[in-house]
Amino acid sequence: MVVFTESAFRHGYCEDDFFEVLEAEPMKLRSRRGLRRIYELLGRNYAGDYLHIAYRGEPDREVVFHMRRMSAAERRYFHQR
Repeated sequence: MVVFTESAFRHGYCEDDFFEVLEAEPMKLRSRRGLRRIYELLGRNYAGDYLHIAYRGEPDREVVFHMRRMSAAERRYFHQR
């Protein structure tokens, strides 16, 4: 089950964008800040936007709390992998 917090939509993206990124086989990373059970997704939605998505893994659900456009450095990293 996936739950979205209000902050996930702050940058103008919606639930559909999250599921589109999942379908496009995103790059999944553990939190680069070292936070436990926090993961990051780097991928593209159907509109071609490069998105950075952060979510927290909980025992019975995933909580998406952040979706935004990738920075230039994140985009380079995404293309190199």
